[in-house]
Order: sequence, then structure tokens, then C-alpha cells
Amino acid sequence: MKEYRPLESGLTSNHFLVKQKNLHPPYALLDEEEHHHLCRVLRMGPGEKVWLVDEQGSSYRAEVEEVGRRQTRLLLRERMEASDRRLRLVLAQALIKSKTMDLVIQKATELGVEVIIPVEAARSVVRLEEKQAGKLVRWRNIAREAAKQSRRLEIPVIQTPQPYSSFLEARDEPKRLILCEDGGVILRGILAVGPAQPGYTGVPAVVVLVGPEGGWTNREKEQAVEKGFEAVSLGNRILRSETAALAILAAISILWGN
Repeated sequence: MKEYRPLESGLTSNHFLVKQKNLHPPYALLDEEEHHHLCRVLRMGPGEKVWLVDEQGSSYRAEVEEVGRRQTRLLLRERMEASDRRLRLVLAQALIKSKTMDLVIQKATELGVEVIIPVEAARSVVRLEEKQAGKLVRWRNIAREAAKQSRRLEIPVIQTPQPYSSFLEARDEPKRLILCEDGGVILRGILAVGPAQPGYTGVPAVVVLVGPEGGWTNREKEQAVEKGFEAVSLGNRILRSETAALAILAAISILWGN
């Protein structure tokens, strides 16, 4: 099994997402948005080399063979399996205003988050019932484009927004962190220990719970701790929700290896 590696000289840096149903080795088809991007935006033609990424996390070295009106046919040259992950990183982000939530989705994808769970907190300005279906489609599209841009093999799963209590009940990750603006252990102390827990032999998994613009209520913090979450802090500064989310994700990705 081959691991993902940087493009060699002579290959373009263009990545395209291919639907599983459009993989017919030794050929693959691009349609709709990906076809439009290849032929209309990038103006690529037969003989040019690209990367394809499928919905299962595998990538392919491919060559454009034929560009039609509605689809592009490519010849698959080599399949590259995704390397084993050292960490399964889950972000539970309390619902925040639209533009900042979009930013969190985009950057969390670039930082290697595997699952993103929007959570309705007591102080969330945005509520669950507000155009939920449309927002979910938008977030998934943002994650998809961010995965392409960052040459990431896997597209993170974005779950349906859920109430805070339901989220807590469903947790089974061995490492659970709730980010608090006051109190809690300084993050570097947690990171120095590592994500693995005694007796746990699987891929280390950590879920990070980040609050809304107004922060957590005392009761929400208590509930999280009761469910096995460790309260952590980024220090004395009070950060915006989106800034805090990206700061802790970057630190975990760098120090715990993702």
C-alpha cells in the first residue's frame, strides 16, 4: 500500500473530487462542478495530469483523456491510499454567526479535523431551527472546497446540528476537552501528556468542545465535566470563539501529530 506523497515534477497541483459512482477503473469521470472547473476555469485538456480524490479518502494520479460538453473522462494511472492517521480529531463547535461559522468549518478542515459537530448552546445567537438544511449543505460545500485546496485526502464529516445535552450523551472519545475562558488547566499541560489513555489501543481520539460568542454557562461547564470532559484554557486572553477554536486545533494537530 502506498502512502500519499507530494506531487512529483511534471504533475500539476490541481485536485478534483471524484464521486464513487464515477470510478470505473481504469477510467474515471468528472461531471457537474468538477468538470466545469477543469475545462472552463482551468481550461485543461487531454494529456494534462491531475490528482483525483474519492469519497473514501484515496487519491489517484490521473491523466485527462477526453473533455466533453458535460463531463471529463480521465485515465487512472496510480492509486494512492491514505496513510494511517495518528489522531482522530473531532471539533464540537457551538453555533455562532454565519460568517464566522463558515470560517471555522473551512480552517478546521485545513487543520485535519475528521468530524465537525455544530452544537446549540444556551448562549448561541443562532438557533437550530433557522434554515438548518440549507446551512448544512453550505458547510459541507465549504469543507469540500477546503479539502481540495489543502490537498487533503479525506473530507470531514459535518453532522447535523444537535442540542448540547444530546451531544454530551453521545460522546465516547477517550480524550474530551471543553475550552473555557476562565478556569481549567492551561492547554500546554494537557498537550504535554499526549492523547492516549491507559488501556486504550485504538487510534487516539480527542473531541474539543468550543463555546459560542457569549461563552458557556456555569451549568454547561458542570454538565461537560460530569460527562468526562476536562476544562482547559488558552491563557489569560479572552479570544473570539472562532479564534479559540482554530488556536486549540492547530496546537493539537502540531503537538499530537495529525
